[in-house]
Amino acid sequence: MLRALLREVMRTRTPQEAQIVVVDYRRSLLGEVPDDYLLHYLTSASQARPAVRDLATYLEGRLPGPDVTPGQLRNRAWWQGAEVFVVVDDYDLVATQQGSPVQTLQPLMAQARDVGLHLAVARRSGGASRAIYEPVLQSMRDLAAPGLLLSGSPDEGPLVGNQKPQPAPPGRGRLVTRNRGTEVVQMAWTDPAP
Repeated sequence: MLRALLREVMRTRTPQEAQIVVVDYRRSLLGEVPDDYLLHYLTSASQARPAVRDLATYLEGRLPGPDVTPGQLRNRAWWQGAEVFVVVDDYDLVATQQGSPVQTLQPLMAQARDVGLHLAVARRSGGASRAIYEPVLQSMRDLAAPGLLLSGSPDEGPLVGNQKPQPAPPGRGRLVTRNRGTEVVQMAWTDPAP
């Protein structure tokens, strides 16, 4: 799913319009983003903390000031540059008891559209019912960010919206959005076994 998201960002935008930060401790997305789109490829907390902190500082500079007109707000015309796509794989490895490097972006999440921030977070469903209270995931939930729930154990509590995981065929999931509720989607396809 994250590979498909990355490919779609690169298919629909130029490097001048989109820069990508990949937080990928297991390196499963290594090589997926060409250098001209790649702002950072972060594989450890020691790399991620300063890079994400610098990114947050940069994006804070895009927050609208008192001199920004309503027209500029509507068109996001008070800053120029690329939108930033932060893609985090295996968030269960990234958010530890010591905190999450991504948490630095949390204060910007409510104004993500205004500052050109896009955040995609993927994690295992195991233990996720406890993790929904982690600050970044809680903010995503509070902001009603769209969520995709793939196959998982029904023993977990609600993870996305009020949806609990359940077994599903490969590539099938439930997309939960504020406007359309819950929809079944097919993210990938494998030929049936003969």
